[in-house]
Amino acid sequence: MFMKIRGTIAAIIMGVLLLCTFTTLARTEQDKPAKKAKSQEQEEPEDQEEQEDQLTKLTKFIAKKRVNAAYVMGGLNFLDFNTLNRSLAKGDYPPLTERYLTYGVGGHVIQNKFILGLEIHRCAEKTPVRSNKEFNTSAYGKYIVLNFGYLLYSKKGLMVYPLGGMGFGELRLRVTENNIQSFQDINKYQKGSESITRSFIVNLAVGADYFFKYNQKKKGKNNLMIGIRAGVILSAIKDDWSVNHIHVADGPVAGLSGPYIKVVFGLGGWMEKLIEIAIS
Repeated sequence: MFMKIRGTIAAIIMGVLLLCTFTTLARTEQDKPAKKAKSQEQEEPEDQEEQEDQLTKLTKFIAKKRVNAAYVMGGLNFLDFNTLNRSLAKGDYPPLTERYLTYGVGGHVIQNKFILGLEIHRCAEKTPVRSNKEFNTSAYGKYIVLNFGYLLYSKKGLMVYPLGGMGFGELRLRVTENNIQSFQDINKYQKGSESITRSFIVNLAVGADYFFKYNQKKKGKNNLMIGIRAGVILSAIKDDWSVNHIHVADGPVAGLSGPYIKVVFGLGGWMEKLIEIAIS
C-alpha cells in the first residue's frame, strides 16, 4: 500500500515538473519576435524536425540551472498518543512513548521562488521496556508528503522558507507477550497482535538551508548543504484499524499527529539529477 502511495506521488511530481516545462516553453515562444510565416505545404520530414526541436528545448529546460537539492533527514517526532494510551490503559497494557527518532530522504526544486519537494520518513520502533505487566507495547510509523513552499529569504547560500504539504501516513501498534525467557520460547504459542491504521496527513513547517561555498551562477550545484526543519504533522482524515489483517471499526482515533524537528544534510543540484535519471 505504502509503495503504491509513494509511486503515485512520484508520478504527480513528474507531472507537475513536465507541466511547468511546457508552460515555460510556451511563454518563451510567445516572447520571441514573430518569425516569418512558413509555407502551408510542409513535408513530413519537416514536421519531424519540429518535434525533435521541441524535445531539444525540453531537454535544455530540464538541464537549466536552478536551485535544488537532495538530502537525508533525521530528527525527532513527538506523536500525540493520548487517546490511544487511554484505550490501552483500559486493557491494562503499558502506555506508548510519544517521542520517536525519525529518519528519511527528500529533495526539492526552487523555480522563481516557488518550491516543490518530496519527503519520505520513518519513525523508528523503540525497543519495548519490560514491565511487570503481561504484555509489552510498541509502535512505529512511516509517511510520505508532497511539499509546496515559497522562498522568503535568500542571501549568500542561506535560504529560508515556509512549507505546506500533504500526503499519507501509516501507524503500526504491536502488542506482545512479556514472558519470553529464551529463544526456544518461540516454539510455543505466543499471544500477540499487530494493528495498523492509515491516514491522510497535512504538513506545516518552516525550513532553513545553507549551501557551503554557494555560487550564484551554479545555483549551488554539488555544494554541501545543511539545514533544519521544524513543523507539525496533522492527521486530517483517519482510516479504521486493521488488527492482524482483520478490519475493526471500534478502534481509538490515532495517527502521526504532532510536532517535529529535523536536521538536513544533502547536496545541491542532485534533485534534478535524480529526475533526469528517472526520465532517461
